Amino acid sequence: MKNILLLNILFFFTGCMSTQEWLLTKPEPFQAGYAAGCQNGKDMVDYSYVFKKNNTKEYKSNNVYKEGWDEGYYDCYTDLEMSKMTNTRFGE
Repeated sequence: MKNILLLNILFFFTGCMSTQEWLLTKPEPFQAGYAAGCQNGKDMVDYSYVFKKNNTKEYKSNNVYKEGWDEGYYDCYTDLEMSKMTNTRFGE
């Protein structure tokens, strides 16, 4: 019962965090991976862009960096794709 209450409190507070605040709670390799993945996600919206993974060696050898990269890519690519489909500007 205590675990469920603790999880509910955790979800409540993480729902109120901005992405920047949330990133500050993550380790440095995750933050670096998130930034690199996010940039690639933004670049992929331009369909002429050639996909590449920044720092491929780090991506393959560091699971924390990889997790951050994947999360950043997904977040930024999805946000920009949605804004393109709805004809809105990113961040508004």
